[in-house]
This record gives sequence, structure tokens and C-alpha cells, in this order.
Amino acid sequence: MKNMQSLSIRPGGGATRVRPSVGHLSSSVPFQSTNRIGRPGKRLTSQILILASTTEVQYSQNGNASPLESPRSPLNTGTSDLATAGPGMPLLSHPLQYEKTVVFVRHGMTTWNEQKRIQGDTDISELTSLGEEQAEMTRKALSRMPFDSCFTSPIKRARRFAELTWAGREGPLIPMHTLKEAHLGWLQGMRQDEALQTLEGTRWRQSPGDFGIGGRYPVKEVFGAAAATWQDVLEAPGRQHLVVTHKSILRALICVSLGLPPTSFRAFDVNNGGICTFRVNTRGEAMLANLNQTAHLHYDGVFY
Repeated sequence: MKNMQSLSIRPGGGATRVRPSVGHLSSSVPFQSTNRIGRPGKRLTSQILILASTTEVQYSQNGNASPLESPRSPLNTGTSDLATAGPGMPLLSHPLQYEKTVVFVRHGMTTWNEQKRIQGDTDISELTSLGEEQAEMTRKALSRMPFDSCFTSPIKRARRFAELTWAGREGPLIPMHTLKEAHLGWLQGMRQDEALQTLEGTRWRQSPGDFGIGGRYPVKEVFGAAAATWQDVLEAPGRQHLVVTHKSILRALICVSLGLPPTSFRAFDVNNGGICTFRVNTRGEAMLANLNQTAHLHYDGVFY
């Protein structure tokens, strides 16, 4: 119970307020309470159900538990109504005028992806012929979505992918510094198998949330950049936006939108050319509609 500030239990069933930690979607916790109505000293085993999206819980002595308000998990809302969906953690400090859709795409295959080298925020690697083909496939798959603007990392492998995907549209193509990939210091340029032979390379893979290199903390930095990116994209005119970026910052964008901590950084993976779609209600709460869609890269005639 270390994640709670307070917990009070009333025998016979009742309610209590708790403060669960962000990132724990649910937890079922057994406890015992003294029965002051029955025989003295009798112990009754009960259960409570804690949801990260609610601050009140109901408990009962028969082991059944239910929240006093409907859970609003971003992964299982129990409703298709966006107005009541979302994790309850607004990405903006003020309401939106209307609901928005934001589609994130990871850039296509690059020369360093093929060589299994760590790219980081270097601007050396380029799209391969396959990467450019993936951009064309992505353009076709998204052709029926009327985007108002496209935001892209200024790093050339992402920007080139964005240019190919955005071809034929009239809206602006906007480079955004906060969409750059994580900076990984001297690990950048190394083959992944070589990096894993170093302490820093191993820590980057196994414990990225608190990983530091050269006085910088890559995941913490991209989490800050992700929060700023969400604000800028949602403030932009229009209802639908396309965003082209890199895997690490995309992981951070997903975590920030769902209220997940840096320790959840590797809970998601997004392939080259993978598409992630969010719907954001007027309260600024994001709902993950699709994660890492790649059907368009394997089949003709796929539209999103």
C-alpha cells in the first residue's frame, strides 16, 4: 500500500479515498478488518479494487469490488463515446474548441536501421529505397484522411519520409525541434551488438527510465519534449494532424498521453512506417485508437 497517502476501512463494506500512483491501471489488494458487530476478534477477509483513473473505491466482504465511478482507462473505456473516454489527464491547461485526431508515423527503413546502428539524434542516416517505398505506401493509406497540417522532425530521415507522405497536399509541412530523436551520446553510431558489450549500452536497453550518459538523461528529455509537442500540435489550427518522427520520441509521446511514467518507456514498440492514431476530446484527454498499424506496408488497398 505504499502508493497511497491514506486508506481507511469501515467494516461491513463501504467506501474510502485513495491516491494510486500513475501507471498502475488496477490492483486487487486483500486486507483484513475487525468485525465489531459479530464475535469479538473475528477477522473478515475483504478486497478492494484500485483504479489509477479513479480516486474512490468500493470494497465488500465477499471479495467483490467496484469503483464508485466508471473507470476511464485509455485502453478499455467501455464506451466508444470520446466525450467520456481518456485517462483523465488533460494534455492542455484549457479546453479545446473541438475534438481532434492526431496520427503519428515512425519514419521508414534507413541505412543505419539496416546496419543495426544506434541513430539517436545524428543526421547521417538516410532513407533506403525500402524506406521511400514505405513512405509511398503510407501516403496512399492515409490519402482519405483530410489532414490540416503535418509536423515533422527536422532530421533528414524523418523529414524526407514526411515530404513523400505529404506529397500532393495543400496544408503546411512544419519542422518541429521537439520531434527530434533522443540524444544517446557516444553510443550513437555504434552497432547495437557492440553497444550491448558496454555498461551504458546495457543500461540503455534494460533501464532506460533513469539512464544517463554524458550528463544527459535521454528518456527524461524526450518525455519533456513529448509534453511540449502535444501542446503545440493540439494548439495548431484544424481538427486532424499528421506527425512524422522517430521511435524513442514516439514512445514518449504515447506514454505522456496515457499518463505513464518513464519506466514504461519500453512498454510499446513501433515499427518503421508504423502508424499510431489518437483521438483527443475537448478536455484535452487523449484516447489511443490504434497502435503500430502496419497492414498498409504488406497489403495493397489498405486505408485508414
